[in-house]
Amino acid sequence: MMSKNNGLKLAKYIRKSPVKKIQKTPIILCTALTGLHSILNARDVGITEILAKPISPEQIMDKMSNAIFNERPFIVSEVYFGPDRRRRIRDLNGTQDRRQADTPPPSEKQITLDDQEGDN
Repeated sequence: MMSKNNGLKLAKYIRKSPVKKIQKTPIILCTALTGLHSILNARDVGITEILAKPISPEQIMDKMSNAIFNERPFIVSEVYFGPDRRRRIRDLNGTQDRRQADTPPPSEKQITLDDQEGDN
């Protein structure tokens, strides 16, 4: 286990560097802490890839290859700077906006008196 100056602090330092080239350095975290909380923390500080211990040479090569050759776009916002956290490509059934619903929600005029009474 590392001291207070762990890999996540290093990742934060890299992502906040004033040197633009350094900010986008791929970061591969090798860790034995694979609980959901640990993984989400790593993702949220801008870790590019995570290797869960014990590791194999094949896993190292896969993660390095993915980080270098399948570079994800970087997201810049007030609360996050790092590689795009979305990984899955979803089939949206031809829709351009994944938030677009098949049917629109009812407008306020369509709510019946019975619906309003049930809220009391």
